[in-house]
Amino acid sequence: MPIEADPRLRQQRHVQQALAVILMVVWCASISGCNDSEFGVRKRRPNLPPQTVLSSGPPDSTYDTDYRVHLYWSGGDADGVIDHWDFILVDHPAQSDSIRTHDPGAANRVVVTVPTVDDMGWTPTAANDTILVTRADQLHDNQPPPPGSSGSDIDQHNRELRARAFERWHTFFVRAVDNEGVPDPTPDYRSFNSRTLAPVVSLQSPVKIGLEFRAPPTAIFNWDGVDPVSESIVQSPVAARWLIVPSARDAESHYRGLPEALYAAPDNLWSAWRPWDASDGSGRSAIVRNLQPVGDPGRGFYLFAVQAMDDAGAVSPVFDWTTPGKNNATTIFVTGDVGPILNVREPFLGQFSFTGGSRPVQLDVAAGELIRWCWSADASSYGGRILAYRFAWDVVDPGDDASWDQGWSESSTCAAPRIFNSGYHTFFLETRDNAESITRAQIQLAVRQVTRTRELLLVDDSIHPLRDEDPNELREDTRWLAVVDSLRAHRDFAFDALRDIYDVRAHGRLAPPLGLLFDYKAVVWLVVASSNGSALGSVAALVDPFMEGQNSTRGFNYVNLYLDNGGKMWVCGQQPTFTLAPLVGRPAGPVVPVNITNWNLELHAEEDSVGVGSLLYRLGVEAMDQASGGFAGDPRFDRLQHGVTGLRRAQPQDFDASTFKSSRDAGHTHLVVLPTTAVEQPPAQGVVLTTSGGASHEHTLTLDRATLLALRSGDILDVPTSTAEAPAPHMHTFRLRDPLGLWGAPPALTVDISTWPSPPVTINPLGGRVNVEIFNMPSYLARQTPPLAPSPSRVRVLYECTTPTPADPGRGILYGVTADGQPAFLLAKAHDLALDFTRAYCGFEPWRLSARSHQALAEFVLLREFRTGLPDRVLEPVPAAVNRNADRRSPGPRSR
Repeated sequence: MPIEADPRLRQQRHVQQALAVILMVVWCASISGCNDSEFGVRKRRPNLPPQTVLSSGPPDSTYDTDYRVHLYWSGGDADGVIDHWDFILVDHPAQSDSIRTHDPGAANRVVVTVPTVDDMGWTPTAANDTILVTRADQLHDNQPPPPGSSGSDIDQHNRELRARAFERWHTFFVRAVDNEGVPDPTPDYRSFNSRTLAPVVSLQSPVKIGLEFRAPPTAIFNWDGVDPVSESIVQSPVAARWLIVPSARDAESHYRGLPEALYAAPDNLWSAWRPWDASDGSGRSAIVRNLQPVGDPGRGFYLFAVQAMDDAGAVSPVFDWTTPGKNNATTIFVTGDVGPILNVREPFLGQFSFTGGSRPVQLDVAAGELIRWCWSADASSYGGRILAYRFAWDVVDPGDDASWDQGWSESSTCAAPRIFNSGYHTFFLETRDNAESITRAQIQLAVRQVTRTRELLLVDDSIHPLRDEDPNELREDTRWLAVVDSLRAHRDFAFDALRDIYDVRAHGRLAPPLGLLFDYKAVVWLVVASSNGSALGSVAALVDPFMEGQNSTRGFNYVNLYLDNGGKMWVCGQQPTFTLAPLVGRPAGPVVPVNITNWNLELHAEEDSVGVGSLLYRLGVEAMDQASGGFAGDPRFDRLQHGVTGLRRAQPQDFDASTFKSSRDAGHTHLVVLPTTAVEQPPAQGVVLTTSGGASHEHTLTLDRATLLALRSGDILDVPTSTAEAPAPHMHTFRLRDPLGLWGAPPALTVDISTWPSPPVTINPLGGRVNVEIFNMPSYLARQTPPLAPSPSRVRVLYECTTPTPADPGRGILYGVTADGQPAFLLAKAHDLALDFTRAYCGFEPWRLSARSHQALAEFVLLREFRTGLPDRVLEPVPAAVNRNADRRSPGPRSR
């Protein structure tokens, strides 16, 4: 119902106008009968005040007007011109608003009082119109939902409250002012009620709708909001304020005072209103400090709310914690964590997370290791924002800002690489958020040398399916202890079963510490992975660098550093390739071999990955085969058995004989060919070899049986030739050594059928047993584009599988022959020119061989190739030629 202005005010205005006219007539008559005189026309005819008319705007006493009001006016002056206009807007106090009173007799009245002539509120203008943003800030009966209301009742209450408009009554006065400075004594006016809907505000992440917010003692709240101008137009609010009050949880985990305490909170508990677009962000966020963590009863629980105000003064009336886009309140559970989460990572040392109060991390690193720390931080869990980082090495006083290598910087996310050769060093890193909370990371590094002071370490990383109850665990332990005892009978070296065996299960499935591994000359790592993986895989698995964001918490591959510093390692076990390469989950297809040097064929076939830096590659594996024999068209599809009956020594193309080149003497060299049979089966009388012709003459090379046996055992010998008279008396020296790494290896290894698992008798056409071999696959490498040539001098195939015969398909071993007859045991060198093979890798558990084969294999690998119990070999230059005049006799071979 429209509200009318008081009619007495309008009657008073008409009386004032009539009285002004009467007074003017009386005044004129009193001055000489209105005739001209010495005072002139102005004295006889005084200035008439101007008149004002509001020509357009909301109708008078309108109850429902938008809070943005456009008003127009006009007027005139009978004896002059209008100089300007004055206007004033009166906001009626709440107690004068009709909606404030419950008196039916006064409900249709708004008390209007004309401002005085000299009221300081008059605003001059030369315009004939104005657009006013009026106040609409009164919403009565803004009460919380009744206690005990259900969720649907609360939602209904909130909807009704939001739908109600804020309002306030106003009266607009305007008056004309003439050229004599006289204002219209009876300004025209218009009374109206402005209405608007309040803005809506919602708390943003990490606050979640309907859930309590687990906040640190310093929390940062962020919010957003809109102010609906109309059904199709919204704008930003003009200001916001926030409130936090203590609370407690009852036996049913309900927060006490929600929402009653928020509705009843007095203004002095609220923050000051801050402009929505304040430059410091305080209009859309709040930093709340010194919250008490949950501990003693009644501590650590809070209620937080935020309100927004629009340009009409309307304030968000509802406290809502369950409605998306309108959740301006939340419950708080304060934890003890303080500050950002700081994540520090190094490509090989791994990734570590720090929060406020985190203890320093202690790590072992190798001397000469390149250390490259990078980092990131996150404060989103409590609404914060990371501002900057700083870092330093070996800071004496972290409180001294000048002692940091890099001062506070937003863009600094990596430190320059560092290398340490000895000692202890600490890396300090700090991050700071927009609440000035700081998280510090301290990483203490102990630099370890590869000392290799002990002879042999056995790492038992085998977890059989039945674990400790599996009889194979005992068989494995018993066999390896017996084999080590047999090795010590051949060559005396120190070995203590309590000190020199590292049981992964007894150490929480952790890999041996870097410092422990670095103490040994040779390591045999026995691995049978469980469903949880293996210790070897945790530190040395091949990791795709392009997937680093998904798998960045990997261990430091110190095994590679151990090998690079002269360590020797034999990895063996049940499907060790699964431990060291990410084959599980790869899509199956017709091309089953995997190229280690460029291994991730599905995601980035053209990019070189870390394959060449992986432990697999260091052990000699350049490619592998993954197949199940269950795909149509696969060479194995029709095979019922994929087993082998044993392992035979490989015989590559250059196996039958080896060619050696002599020293250069008298300006030339010679070649000599040494048959493998002469070394493998040395005659009692030895052999005499004739060199190739050079400078029109030949030499002979005499190798007795002892020399041949020494070569078979892995010695490196310098053997002189016979003397030739032309072109001058001279002789040459041949340096003889096993170029293949095959001399003296057992010709065959037999399988203990009682311990080998049997392969399936039939094959599932949809995919049979996964069959993984660990071969370098030269034929596959040659077919790549471009071809990848294997390294014949770095990698040597030691054993190949022997297949079952048609008459005896047998119970072959777990690892079957590949489609192209690939090997099952590899030897590798650190580099092509290395003297010895120092890496061994096989895809089976050696203890499953016969006891004799196991012992023979260990003697060959550990005693001959790894030289356990002997010092490392250092080759001197090939000796100079023997002068004929000094000694006509041919000296014997020299061992190196």
